[in-house]
Amino acid sequence: MADAEPQEPEATGGPPRRAVARFILLALILGAGFAALRFTPLRDQLTREALAATLTALRDAWWSPFLLGGLYLVLAPIGLPMSPLVFAGGMVFGFARGTLYNLGGLFVGAVASFLLARGLGHELIAHYLGERLKRVERMVGRQGFWAIVRVRLLPLPFALVNYGMAFAGVKLPAFLASTAAGLVPTTLLYTWIAATLANAAAGDRGEVARNALLAIAALALASLLPNFLSGVRRRQRYRDLKTRRGTRP
Repeated sequence: MADAEPQEPEATGGPPRRAVARFILLALILGAGFAALRFTPLRDQLTREALAATLTALRDAWWSPFLLGGLYLVLAPIGLPMSPLVFAGGMVFGFARGTLYNLGGLFVGAVASFLLARGLGHELIAHYLGERLKRVERMVGRQGFWAIVRVRLLPLPFALVNYGMAFAGVKLPAFLASTAAGLVPTTLLYTWIAATLANAAAGDRGEVARNALLAIAALALASLLPNFLSGVRRRQRYRDLKTRRGTRP
């Protein structure tokens, strides 16, 4: 009896090696950033107080806004909370300039995070999630621009939102537009709070107290705004559905 011919190994359907290598590189970048911020002296230099002191010392230098922007660019993709940078920008540069610099820095940091996750992680995520990820992409496409903006208004970690949009297949133009629109309300609010706190010592205590109450009210309004917009959208869809049913013969 003749020996059976050797069988070719069946394809395992595993992910492409390049996708695995890229995802490992992404994990290494995030892990190295976390370790540097957790176990090195950088941890003490990136608090709100330390950042404000550094930027205050360099405030008269023409390149100090670029330093703030560079910090956003480097620290946003590795998952550092952005609130210390936002508060430092508002406390050092004031409301008007601080808002401008914070918006620019947040936008640059968001784009860097999105492109990093898209380039290094999306292929492996798409391989394993397959049709489920496609359903998410279709759902995001149906929800439209303002649905993505609402995500920006939710109290979610900055890096998580950027990475989630990249993994979910949000297109770059939609990401850029929704990020630009979604960052404005909260950046204005937090920069204003920081600028108010910075002026508290020299200002009228009554005015500071009023500003603090207004800030609390604005924070509450910002936290409720996504649910309000979602409710408005649901009611509009319900009215449209009733109208379509009423016009049927």
